[in-house]
Amino acid sequence: MPNTRTTNNIIAMAIIAIILLLGTTAYFWNQSRNLKKDVVKYDTEISQMTETQEKLEQDYEQAVNSLEELKGDNQELNQIIDQQKDELKVQKNKIAANLTTSKDYKAAKAEIEKLKAQAEKFIQEINDLKSQNLVLTEANQQLQTDKTMLSDQLSTTTSEKITVSREKDSLSQAKQRLEKEKQKLFVKANKASAIMLDKMDVKGYVIKKNGKQSTESDADDLQMLKICFNMLKNEIADAGQELFYIRIIGPDGNTLYDEKAGSGIMTKSSDDTKMNYTKKYLVDYNGQAENICLVWNKEIPLTKGKYKVELYNKGYLSGTTEFKLK
Repeated sequence: MPNTRTTNNIIAMAIIAIILLLGTTAYFWNQSRNLKKDVVKYDTEISQMTETQEKLEQDYEQAVNSLEELKGDNQELNQIIDQQKDELKVQKNKIAANLTTSKDYKAAKAEIEKLKAQAEKFIQEINDLKSQNLVLTEANQQLQTDKTMLSDQLSTTTSEKITVSREKDSLSQAKQRLEKEKQKLFVKANKASAIMLDKMDVKGYVIKKNGKQSTESDADDLQMLKICFNMLKNEIADAGQELFYIRIIGPDGNTLYDEKAGSGIMTKSSDDTKMNYTKKYLVDYNGQAENICLVWNKEIPLTKGKYKVELYNKGYLSGTTEFKLK
């Protein structure tokens, strides 16, 4: 009987031990299965992390290399490319940091695609700038060519202008010389054509009641002066009317002058000086020697003393004489 109880106890204890062993085995098996799941999960995450990081680095390096290949001699474009590379680097580091903390691979991949799009945009901008620079360079080269052509044309034009200017100056100088010669010849011809006078005589007259003229030398009483002279023959002068200016110079040295009576101002051809004249007369000249008398009616008071008379033709002194009044 005691042996049977002992046996039963042993059996019961064995059963309990078996049950505990089975429970423990089941627990460890479950733990082992969960651990395997975690390992698989971690492996998957590590694989995704590695894959994502590698793609990020690969796309970043490709973008940087593509930008670097666009560098050239244009320093401004190179600076822009370096700025774009810096922006991509900042964006890559930001994606890598977010990937490590959040492990949101989908979001990371989306950001990587944005980085690629940004890089492509940068590359397109650089290519556009290079195209614009190429157009500007070609335009600048054309401008330089045109500038060179214009400079050559300007140089030629300037040279031609200098030559023309010199020729013009030479012609102007020649013209001036001709004008001076012409003026000299004109002066000579004009002077040579002036009508010279001789045998000049001046007498005072009064007009009597019967209309006859009577000589008078009293300054207060005389009414007119008669100025007579011989016009000498001049073969150079043309026949026709000749203009004579008479200057009657009083005892005080002043020219008798009365604008109302026909006085004015004339120019001496010998020195271009201005002087007053008493009166001017148009005289018919037939090309031959002839005696002429000109009448000057007394319009202003006269004083006693010596008077001088000068006659001018073509601005030159043709003759002179003197007379006295009491």
